[in-house]
Amino acid sequence: MDGMLLHVITILLDERKWSKKKLSVQSGIHYSDISRIFNNKKPLSLQSLDLITEAFGLPRGTFYAKYIPFCFNEKGHLDKRRSVAFLYRCAVNGYKKEMNDLLDMILEEASKNIRTKNIQNVFLVAEQLFLAGHENEALALYETVINHMPERLSEEVAISHYRIFYMIRLTENGQIAMIRALEYLGYMPDEFQELTLLWITATSYLIKQWDDVLHYAKRLEKITQNEDHQGRALMYQCFALTRKGGSIEEILELIRRYEKINDYYAELAVGNRLVALIDLGELAYVDEYLEWLRDREDVYAGIPRILETLVKQGRLNEAENVIKEFTEEITEMASSSNFFKQQLYVDYCYAHAFFQCEKGRYSEGLLEFIKVAKKVKNSRIHEKFTQCLLKIWQYRMFLTPELEAKYLQLLSINE
Repeated sequence: MDGMLLHVITILLDERKWSKKKLSVQSGIHYSDISRIFNNKKPLSLQSLDLITEAFGLPRGTFYAKYIPFCFNEKGHLDKRRSVAFLYRCAVNGYKKEMNDLLDMILEEASKNIRTKNIQNVFLVAEQLFLAGHENEALALYETVINHMPERLSEEVAISHYRIFYMIRLTENGQIAMIRALEYLGYMPDEFQELTLLWITATSYLIKQWDDVLHYAKRLEKITQNEDHQGRALMYQCFALTRKGGSIEEILELIRRYEKINDYYAELAVGNRLVALIDLGELAYVDEYLEWLRDREDVYAGIPRILETLVKQGRLNEAENVIKEFTEEITEMASSSNFFKQQLYVDYCYAHAFFQCEKGRYSEGLLEFIKVAKKVKNSRIHEKFTQCLLKIWQYRMFLTPELEAKYLQLLSINE
């Protein structure tokens, strides 16, 4: 047992006038294990340290700084079991200094082979954290793997790039992370190559980059044997072609292909076929789409399109009824932290602004178009910004001096 930690625990035993037998009873650790630990016959596990700390009535982590030497064996090499447990516990419970102190010692290793094994242990902890839902805590460890793994083209580095992309894909650094993940795609296991292409496709869909959606969905389709991934690849191709002005025959053929995969995709195909027809100008299908969507849990996903389509048809009273009927879903979209729902709410606000203008409430509608445009201007969703500008131009004769000033400010490069 490390002398410093042994000394501290011995002092606490003396202060409480506890014997090792008493410590065994209070901690729940078998007396023989206590004796072996104090006689340097058995390494102190992190679990035992936590039990001893609790027995003394002290906060967990009190002795973590002094436990770091236990993460190494008698030869001075990193002990996999104890170091992995320690890094995980520190990450989950916010002991950043103790975690970084151990990482600093790990990175001091001069031997390339030993250093590689050490970083592989760090990667193992990052994966455990990620899979347990502790993504933020895993991020720093993945960055450590990328920055310090001796073999730059290893699977661990490649997978770390994918994980980081997945975690920050919807932030301002998402594009850079995507490029790096693609650079390492060939060094990933097949499973992670598919996941990378899947999430790049899905992310491109969310930010409405239709060329990228089509490109990566086709790549995913070529390499996958997974039913779900195949269905998603075909569905995303359908979405992209619809927005890019593809032919109705090509789009409907894609829908026919993925509806055969299983019942889940067959059900989605019903709604997506109606969406494709509406987006390609067959507005009369909006009523059938609303009936299909009305009782679904994801009814919120179709509200913006339904509202916009009804306004295009001049069915303003029915559009107003849709707003009233789905007030709860609209409110939930407005307050959601989910990126997909946030983008749907932007689409809803755009459709609502259109509704306001068609109702003759031009100032309210134009102001809402300006707000939507301002919201998306500095994002990667250029399509929606352009759509707002076109609508503002359509109703430009109703711009008040104040709204015109806001509009001109919106067009400013520095805005």
